[in-house]
Amino acid sequence: MQWFINYRQDLISPSDRGLAYGDGLFETMKVSSAGVEYLDDHLARLARGLKKLAMPFSDAQLETLRLFLRNSIQPLVKTESVVKIIVTRGEGGRGYLPPEDCQHTILIGIGDAPNYQVQQKSGVHLGVSDVPVSENPFLSGMKHLNRLENVLAKQKLSDLHFEDVMLDGRGHVIECIQSNIFWFKRGGLYTPSLSQAGVQGVFRHQVLSNQALYHVEVGHFSLNELKQADEIFITNSLMGIVPVISLLGCSIPIGIHTQRLQHLMQTKDVHDAF
Repeated sequence: MQWFINYRQDLISPSDRGLAYGDGLFETMKVSSAGVEYLDDHLARLARGLKKLAMPFSDAQLETLRLFLRNSIQPLVKTESVVKIIVTRGEGGRGYLPPEDCQHTILIGIGDAPNYQVQQKSGVHLGVSDVPVSENPFLSGMKHLNRLENVLAKQKLSDLHFEDVMLDGRGHVIECIQSNIFWFKRGGLYTPSLSQAGVQGVFRHQVLSNQALYHVEVGHFSLNELKQADEIFITNSLMGIVPVISLLGCSIPIGIHTQRLQHLMQTKDVHDAF
């Protein structure tokens, strides 16, 4: 990836709190010649998280970021690309105590986007990770930099599985290693509550906006309830909707509801104005 630090091709300080403590957030977005997909949603989630961590962006800082994406990043796009934004609290403070005046470090990287067309058409196999997801309502929903659970789960992922389902300490389904999870049962759409753990994905939000089409239930569900699903699919901002064709070796059909949502999301205008 090509990286910019604080809007320049610069270096990051070894004492940056993002390196020392994971004190920051990130966003991963798909971009094409048409623009960044769901840009407003990504920037809104970033702003919410920064405010929750008591290191908010001002309106001027958000506008500077938006203009940089338009004027400096967009011209670099030749094919579908990935843009990653990392915002840390910067340097300062004593130990864990953050500085009173936050001087953000802003990293923006651009690289080639992975191609998920095969998975979107043919579906993927899921396993279940033995790495539990930590529950913490103060951090739930945010895409913070403390992702060691996901790193460990990814290391342990079997070659037979595209993704693993991750559970919390009580055995509730939360998400997959790098995606949110949904399923259909008797025509209703289900997905885990992320009030205590997990990442509130931007694409997850888009799927949940289709409540006029389906009865949607967000709650605490066991792995056994997931196993009884009629259809399962996973999502994130890069892969869109990817059907699941097996869970722990048990076959699952690619159903009409998943295909309908796929078509709906693929034909939706998803590029926000800069």
